[in-house]
Amino acid sequence: MAINRVQRFWDRYSYLSACTAENFRLYIDWRLSEFNIRKQSTIWVEWKFLRLLYKQVTGEKLDDIVGEQISEFILGPLTDEYNLDLSVKSKPTMSVEDLLSILHYHWCLDTSPVPHERYTVQLLLLMLMTAYTSSRPGALIESGCARGSNDALRYRDVVLRVIPNPEQPDRHVLVMEVTLMYMKGKRNKSQPTTYIFHERDDNLALCAISHFLALALADQAFEAQGSTLPMIFSRLRLQLRWKPDILDVPVFRRTIRTAQGIRVSPDRALPYDVFNQYLQRLGRNAGLEDPLTPYCIRRGTANAVDDVATAAERNQVLGHSRADIFERYYISQKVKWDVQSAYLECPARDSVIRAVGMMSLTQDPRVPKDLTDEQKAAIEQDPYLVELNRQRQDLVSAMKLESGSVSKAQGTDLHAQHRALEKTIQSERRLLRRQAREETREHFFATIDTIEIEHQLLGLSVADHLKIKDASEVQFAFVERARLAQSLFQSLGSCVNEKHDHSHQVQAISDWTSLCHLQGVSYRKNACGLIKEEPDLMNSDTYPLICPPTQCLFCLGNDQLAYKARNYSFSRPQKAYA
Repeated sequence: MAINRVQRFWDRYSYLSACTAENFRLYIDWRLSEFNIRKQSTIWVEWKFLRLLYKQVTGEKLDDIVGEQISEFILGPLTDEYNLDLSVKSKPTMSVEDLLSILHYHWCLDTSPVPHERYTVQLLLLMLMTAYTSSRPGALIESGCARGSNDALRYRDVVLRVIPNPEQPDRHVLVMEVTLMYMKGKRNKSQPTTYIFHERDDNLALCAISHFLALALADQAFEAQGSTLPMIFSRLRLQLRWKPDILDVPVFRRTIRTAQGIRVSPDRALPYDVFNQYLQRLGRNAGLEDPLTPYCIRRGTANAVDDVATAAERNQVLGHSRADIFERYYISQKVKWDVQSAYLECPARDSVIRAVGMMSLTQDPRVPKDLTDEQKAAIEQDPYLVELNRQRQDLVSAMKLESGSVSKAQGTDLHAQHRALEKTIQSERRLLRRQAREETREHFFATIDTIEIEHQLLGLSVADHLKIKDASEVQFAFVERARLAQSLFQSLGSCVNEKHDHSHQVQAISDWTSLCHLQGVSYRKNACGLIKEEPDLMNSDTYPLICPPTQCLFCLGNDQLAYKARNYSFSRPQKAYA
């Protein structure tokens, strides 16, 4: 739990239970003087957790007078002494238009590498389920506050049914009941909340059930042998039951390294850190100015529900115990109502107000996604990094003098110092690069509009690096990705046809299922195997019976790699196993 972040600093609880303002003042002052805490909000949250820890240890609430004294100490003298930053982070809300923009970028434009292609399916399903349940990530995947617990949504928590469509009795509709057992404040308690999903065949990119079906088919989770999509879609009433041995398997799982390459773990849940990392990368690459986090989606759902539900219903959806929690932490920072029109007593222009509140308002996929070689070289000249590298070189020289080589010095004090210094250098380099990327992004968004205006005034064409990439120019390593990019968003805004043909839905789910069996590839410039449409080649089972000397035997035998990656031929035999 988050309270553990504070608990680890208290070895003896006698000082904590004494409940003296002086002890708390000393602790908070020590945290600020010894740790890199710069924002007032950070130490304020820690003070909140410290009060919770006190209640956990003593069984009583902290004395109100002591609480007021410490609160005044933090907000007054402490803030002034350490010059704490008082700024508040923006809390953007993701609307359905923002979600569609991100989904389109992911399926049609994104070529960022993933360890396994299952991630491209399950990470998007996580986004959809977060949006449709407003749940915190820890209710669906392994929470960062419960590392190693493997607590996550399991197949036993999902009921998948085919029922007659109440609106069109001659047709059926797929529905899914998802029971969340690990909601905040309700873990391991008999108060689960169940959400109901229904299929969307007007836009499959928004259909959580279709994504889930792909994962279930990839896991061979259905109890009925030979369950197929045509069989599922041909029934008017049906409950799809799970195999007994799959009931406790997490739906969203992490990858592991095996002798055969990167594979999906059979039983380990996806951790929050991985989901958050890929979600933020997706937001950056898509060109969002604000960081994309799971809570952007949760806040978007909260504000959408607030428009149509009562306070009690909203509390149930969000898992809140009090209505003021939404008002304090979730309500959009931008006023959602057209106050100007209300004052002028004219019709509200809600669409304009809504458009200004979107995360995608300032979205620009041209934003630099990585540092240039010049920027990386400049970082290596950072004085502190240069000094660390000099110390490392001194240690290398000392090890060679004493033991003959670095490898022979293993187990010595010098080698231990060298390893610790290597970690420090890597950490410092990552920090500097992250800061440089953030500065580059900020500079781009601060200047791009002015640059475009100046180009227009001067009659100049847009520079090549500022041109928006067209979806037709993107090449994927797998034909399934190329097919999904072409078909998923064709049905946007269209209605279901009269024949209610499921072929489009079946093909999309089949492609998602196939991706769940494929190892990820690196989309490096000029990388081999990048294709747009070569289904005959990709589906070919023709491989050499004897491995040529310029090919990698392990790649050739890896059935989860792309066809061209398996058959890639190096320039020399030595490079095949380098």
